[in-house]
Amino acid sequence: MSRWRPTPAEERWLEVVSALGAALPRDALVTRTGGWRSTGLLARFALFVLGFVAAALLFGILGLGNRINLLVAGLIAVLVAEWLTVRKRLHASGIEEGLGVAGFLLIGAWITTLIPPGSNVIGAPPHTLVLVAAAGAAGLRRLNALVTTCAAIVFVHWVGSTTVAHSLDQAIGRGVTALAFGCALAALALALGARAFRRPSHDRMLDWLVITLPIAAYAQHATWNFFAGGIVDVGPPSGRLVTSVLLLALGTALLVAGLRRRRHAPLLGFMGCVACLAVELRLATSLATETWLVLCGLAALVTGVALDRYLRQPRNGLTSAALTDRDDPLDLLQTAGAALLAQRTAQDFSSPEPTFTPGGGRFGGGGASGSY
Repeated sequence: MSRWRPTPAEERWLEVVSALGAALPRDALVTRTGGWRSTGLLARFALFVLGFVAAALLFGILGLGNRINLLVAGLIAVLVAEWLTVRKRLHASGIEEGLGVAGFLLIGAWITTLIPPGSNVIGAPPHTLVLVAAAGAAGLRRLNALVTTCAAIVFVHWVGSTTVAHSLDQAIGRGVTALAFGCALAALALALGARAFRRPSHDRMLDWLVITLPIAAYAQHATWNFFAGGIVDVGPPSGRLVTSVLLLALGTALLVAGLRRRRHAPLLGFMGCVACLAVELRLATSLATETWLVLCGLAALVTGVALDRYLRQPRNGLTSAALTDRDDPLDLLQTAGAALLAQRTAQDFSSPEPTFTPGGGRFGGGGASGSY
């Protein structure tokens, strides 16, 4: 049993509890989860915001004008989060996550005040890099996929703002360096996802990176004209070619990995790459935006219908047909609940009083006694 975080086995049982809820006996779950407690998604989000705001208010109470208060408030928030984790056995409950993330960010903000003015790392201010490192450390400590994903996205944006990236962009196209770096991180997460991690949170972190990094990196690369309602072409043809090749290569790798591993995250990342590639190909044509959207919609519809008909028969373990005849996706929960209720009913059931009494003595019994 671990004091600082659930063991991999306990975390897997917490995932089972979140999926099945009250359908499992409570006493057995307490033993298997090690006494760790968590909350639902909405409560977790609300408590996360509450913890984050509490840490910010703590800094405000200590005083906004003194820089050392950033360190003091951050340390207090981190210590309170650790106390809730160790003493109250809270995991993924929101309140300790909000306090922990806010505490790490406050400590990181204090570190940025120590950086001399004019400092740079490969041509970019290091302040953002320090905050990204603080957020990433907090996400890894709390096993929070949302925090680690946000830190990775901001890190990709920071890499694109360096002078090295600007120099490369002048040769290959605006924003292509950040896009290539984001695709490389997504490919690394995809490669690490092939390993069998024992913690569900580690798998979730890698899945979120695989899904979001290609879209986030391309969103930074693309230039949207809101007022004209279209996309403005600002990159050279070489940049568009490199972007298309990157998206096509990453999308192919995601598709192959998703089909081989039978996982949704690579397939969702593949669909994101296809959407980004469609936008990039739109820049290479002179068609109207409405015409391009209609053509893309028709192509997606035809491809979906063809795949559905092709996979009616199982092929390499993949099929589009329903595996069972059940209509309700919660049948598993209903079955577990019914089994639990049947077990409790069987334990509480008492045998009826026998109506046959050998030797006589009751009306309608086995003998005659005159007692009615």
